[in-house]
Amino acid sequence: MNKVEVHQAIRSALLSRFENAKWAAKQAHEAATNEESVAENKYDTFGLEASYLAHGQSQRVIECEKDWQLFQRKEVVDSFGKVGLWSLVELVSIDIKPTVIKYFFLSPCAGGLSVEMNDTMIFLVTPSSPVGKVLIGKEDGEEVEIPQNGLKVTYEIALTQ
Repeated sequence: MNKVEVHQAIRSALLSRFENAKWAAKQAHEAATNEESVAENKYDTFGLEASYLAHGQSQRVIECEKDWQLFQRKEVVDSFGKVGLWSLVELVSIDIKPTVIKYFFLSPCAGGLSVEMNDTMIFLVTPSSPVGKVLIGKEDGEEVEIPQNGLKVTYEIALTQ
């Protein structure tokens, strides 16, 4: 697995998320503008609730499109041995046996998204997330402690090219 393949998988996942958001927004819009959504009395709020949902879904479409377009425009760059934006980080546990390996991609957006490649999960984290704050600026081979299930687990950083 290399950074270019991961970047492409993330782009695909973001496009899929964008397409799903467009579909959900269309459904919400249809529900909000349906003739059955017209209030029958002052206590009937179905139409109002449907319009709020449609507005929220349209905002989600905009956010998903921005995330996808950001990854469309950005090419994979070398991080020169330090963890920064667009870095693919492999964390190898030091104090857990059997060894645990985790993959994180430092992204400016879409934190929390995960993609699967070759039976391996890669988690997108932003620099402002707890894991992102620990990783950003660290160097290849450095050790970091990541809180996990109430314990601090020590990992060694391996940057993936």
